[in-house]
Amino acid sequence: MVEESGVPGRGLTAAALIGGVLFLAGGLIFLCAAVDNLARMPISLALLVIGAGLAAWAGTRLRQARRLSAGVLDDRIVGLAGRNDAEVTLAQVVDELRVPDEAARAALARLEANGLSYQERREGRTVYLFPGLKESKVVRRCAYCGNEYSVREPLHKCPNCGGQLEIVKT
Repeated sequence: MVEESGVPGRGLTAAALIGGVLFLAGGLIFLCAAVDNLARMPISLALLVIGAGLAAWAGTRLRQARRLSAGVLDDRIVGLAGRNDAEVTLAQVVDELRVPDEAARAALARLEANGLSYQERREGRTVYLFPGLKESKVVRRCAYCGNEYSVREPLHKCPNCGGQLEIVKT
């Protein structure tokens, strides 16, 4: 089960980071002490390698947790939908964003619960639509003949038939 932070074992990651920092500090102390006694050099190098390894592992886990956090993943999905004509599928999210299936499902459910998207079934698959990302155009339209005119033109009556112009979104 993926926790809200995105990665299970948050405590283990924090402990590894703290341990890595302590090992690095100890390695630096032994490195300074190796000036007087060269026998301390192998211990210093071992502590530095272990500390760097632990810190790198913890950093990778923290970066993954941030990448899978609720806000960041939601934003990445909305960005993907913006590039794909305001619609995405679960498979697209998993493949293109390289996230686990469970995290993608949770993020899509969150976006749907927040009213940013809704599901639609097409050809046996579920498509998530983002209506807020669809482009809309505002025009003046004649109620009688249906001709459209730009809103930049200061018209109130249709030049074609004299009918009343209404501002509509398309």
